[in-house]
Amino acid sequence: MRITTPELVLLLIIATLGHLMALFWYLAVTRNWRICERVIYDLPISKEQIRRELRNSLHAPIHALLLALLLYLGFFKRAGWLSFVFSLVLATIWAEIWHYASHRAFHLRWLHWIHREHHKSHLNSWLTAISFSFSEKLIFDTGYLGVLAVVDHWFSLNVFGVGGWYVGYLVINSFSHANFELKSQNYNRGLGKVITSTTYHSLHHSRYTGNYGLGTRVLDRIFKTEWDDYERLYDRVSKEKRPLRRLSEKILPATSRGQTESNLISARR
Repeated sequence: MRITTPELVLLLIIATLGHLMALFWYLAVTRNWRICERVIYDLPISKEQIRRELRNSLHAPIHALLLALLLYLGFFKRAGWLSFVFSLVLATIWAEIWHYASHRAFHLRWLHWIHREHHKSHLNSWLTAISFSFSEKLIFDTGYLGVLAVVDHWFSLNVFGVGGWYVGYLVINSFSHANFELKSQNYNRGLGKVITSTTYHSLHHSRYTGNYGLGTRVLDRIFKTEWDDYERLYDRVSKEKRPLRRLSEKILPATSRGQTESNLISARR
């Protein structure tokens, strides 16, 4: 089936947006743009990490190729604004569920080889958001598009809703893998109770587990996989503008810190 010009434009955007966002962050970091003021981890990133991530990014556009194949086979051809909104909402909900489920599965010992390449980056660079093994990209994209293709068989979906999620994902995921906090100081008092931040995902990379959610904290809270000092660390980075100096650095609750200090004083006496 023929791919239309608007669909081709969408596919080109999806294929290149990840690298365009990486270029954006490269310029931001090298030119010290204002958005880089609130550093999360004040630690160096090696040249070897950058070279490795650049190699891994070469197969990042696989999602565009898979979507193009499905379009060619006749999937996602429903038109209209209502179908666009429905498809986008469905795609967003499914992507959040699939990402959390697959992400946690990839951290199982017998499946971690799939996810290991991405986790070699304990610190996030301007390329980390598009640095995955070929296997991980293929599995995630197949799971995301495959289920939507099954749904499309019964309830025809709109390609601009399905592909629109990819556009939002590539932008948001790029920001989530930056080493700089961009949200407001009081973010976690409102929208941040549900939506993640850059600091949120940075903890997953530095600590290797926890904070598995893609765009929301919902599933991490339901399954108790969220780091309990996340909001305190966020305040340190965002409000106090004091970056973390060690990958393992944690912040205890105020009462615990007081007890620890009291125990230290007693021990000295």
